[in-house]
Amino acid sequence: MTVPTLDPTAAAEYFFAGARDAGLAHVVLSPGSRSTPLTIAAARTPGISTSIELDERVAAFVALGMAKLSGRPVGLVCTSGTAAANYLPAVAEASMSNVPLVVITADRPPEHQDWGVGQSFDQRGLYQRHVRDELTMPVGGDAGPAFSQRAGWRATATALEMHGPVHVNWAFRMPLEPVAGPIDQPPTLSGITVGHRNASRDHVETFEAALRASRHPLILAGPDACPRHVGGAHEVLAFARAHDIPIVADILSGLPCDDDGPVVSGHALLTHAPALPSPDLIIHLGQTPTAKMLRLWWEKLDATHLAVDPYDEWQDPSHLVSIRLRCTPNSLLAMSTATPAGDASWMATWQALGQRVAERTAAVLDGWPTLTEGHMARTLAAHATSNDRIVASSSMPVRDLDTFAAKPAATIVANRGINGIDGVVSTAIGLHVAGDGGRTYVLIGDIASLHDVGGILSAARNGHDLTIVIPNNDGGGIFSFLPVKDAIDPDQFAALFHTPHGTTFEFLSGHQNVQHRHTIDLASALEATANDRGVTILELAVDTSDRLALHAAVTSAIEELAP
Repeated sequence: MTVPTLDPTAAAEYFFAGARDAGLAHVVLSPGSRSTPLTIAAARTPGISTSIELDERVAAFVALGMAKLSGRPVGLVCTSGTAAANYLPAVAEASMSNVPLVVITADRPPEHQDWGVGQSFDQRGLYQRHVRDELTMPVGGDAGPAFSQRAGWRATATALEMHGPVHVNWAFRMPLEPVAGPIDQPPTLSGITVGHRNASRDHVETFEAALRASRHPLILAGPDACPRHVGGAHEVLAFARAHDIPIVADILSGLPCDDDGPVVSGHALLTHAPALPSPDLIIHLGQTPTAKMLRLWWEKLDATHLAVDPYDEWQDPSHLVSIRLRCTPNSLLAMSTATPAGDASWMATWQALGQRVAERTAAVLDGWPTLTEGHMARTLAAHATSNDRIVASSSMPVRDLDTFAAKPAATIVANRGINGIDGVVSTAIGLHVAGDGGRTYVLIGDIASLHDVGGILSAARNGHDLTIVIPNNDGGGIFSFLPVKDAIDPDQFAALFHTPHGTTFEFLSGHQNVQHRHTIDLASALEATANDRGVTILELAVDTSDRLALHAAVTSAIEELAP
């Protein structure tokens, strides 16, 4: 069979036509020369929208945010060289968080490699084990239309079906400009059905056997237990309610905390309560919980650990899981009819304790004399509505929400796959673009904000509406919770770990579409800026020592609860 050689732009158009048929609807582009055929082709392809991000690291996190919220694959296109390397943090996060991305990196042709040609290095295998698949395309249009179309189809299908990023590396020779107009659209390829692993009868029988042997089961729902785009929260809540099984739910789990529901209040602080009830079966859903104290608690228990693991993540940091079911939680629980051996007071005991913990925590916060990050997390969570999104930095902000946010209505998102602090604002841009109304808030520390100033400027430049709440403690406050703080000289600790920078963020207010406010009253500031357009930065000065004292006071108040 003779394969016709195509103009590189035409080959890329066939690629994007195939990708579109598999479900790709948006591509985030960064400007560059070697990627010219890809950029023009993406813009030409009917059914695909594009956006431009000048910084490849920002672009990758924008795509991550879009795909994280929607569950649909998002494409990335960049030129050769270090541009592709700047995608790595977001690609790694997408891999660990099961987010579908189609990462298309332009490359130099073979005759440029290892001959001193600028902007060239071996991009094959660049993302290593962080991608589900890697396709090396023939140079330019050498493969012809049929292959190019099916390569786009395959890359997108794999990202969807395997829940993660796919890398396509494509070398181009000069000339890079198109020689003709848009191609005639090829025959449509079949759509791709997202592959979620539904429970089998064997899964259900194994689960029911464990449940029948339990008197005190507990569901522990970690991050992404019930992602919005997958659903399943209804089935999990209905099952727990029907069988009187309490749920300890991470702030990122996707499970709502209703007044009369099975989700226990005050979960991140429960382990400080005296005589905390001991489950004999822990059913793990989602990823490892944000609150480390939960992990330290369950390691002391004599309990069976059952993990529901639809993505082959093996989320078992304590190496205690003895039953693993490779299926989605909602399909498993919807099919199960077994009842635990039972203890009529089990659910009521957890709910009552959770309520007491929440009340003690609120009392300490209400009586605290200074503003802390905990107050800010509670205020923001109370302000945001069910139509809104809160993107939290993976250092202290997500922990503050997990600890102090009382029954938030908003969708709360954080990049907890690897827990990095880079790209937080850029991720929020993606959620804003993919969102269906409401406002996008960012709760982020000062160090993470400095990491992603490019994201802030990108949001402003593109007219996105974001409210960024920055508790500024002039450094890395999270390190004050670690043993190293007391292990070395205070001055050395400050220099090496807290790293004070002396920066506030009013310098950004000189840019178009950026408003900045110093405030000490977050609730009033949120109300006053609720309808502002563009980027609104609300900066509040806080002291790390106040945070430490607050945590100590809350812990003490809970430990004093009567058993």
